[in-house]
Amino acid sequence: MPVTYRYTEGDLLETPQHYRYAAYEGQAFVAAWKAARRQACNALPAPEAMPLPETGQADAQDTEALLMQLCRGLRCMPLGEVPGAQYWLPRLVKKFEVSKRLYSGYTLEAPHAALPGSGYRALAPYLLLAEAMIHAWRAEKAAWYLSALLKLNDTLISQLPRMAAPYGAHLAWLLESEQQLIAQVAP
Repeated sequence: MPVTYRYTEGDLLETPQHYRYAAYEGQAFVAAWKAARRQACNALPAPEAMPLPETGQADAQDTEALLMQLCRGLRCMPLGEVPGAQYWLPRLVKKFEVSKRLYSGYTLEAPHAALPGSGYRALAPYLLLAEAMIHAWRAEKAAWYLSALLKLNDTLISQLPRMAAPYGAHLAWLLESEQQLIAQVAP
């Protein structure tokens, strides 16, 4: 029976994938993952990182603005020099890893609960957190960055039917970058 990569199937924002108890499927699984990524790339426009307009000072009450600010910094500065990156990236990754969702806003006080009434269907925060994982991996080579990137990209691929062109180009850039990072780990 052929192996399929099932971790991008369905609407993963509504029915999150929790990656529990996956059976070992060896090289066939890796081949299926690569084929699924190629199929996604074929459905996307040319890869292009989206522009990040200046948002002014941002905080966790606006997740998209905060991640935009972090990514702007990460595009031109080392991870340790980007204000707030060392604090917010681990927390936002944890928020995503636990629920497989990113809410549009979080409280400023730890444990940073989702703001009442904030949604999780906006795609920009997922795209931006995935970009931040790429920059963070390049800086520190910590496995949890790459793990989060793979899951974020799975979630984003599940949203292709509702993804606007600029976001699609950014996802194509993310997937191209993901392939480059994977090639560094497993040539």
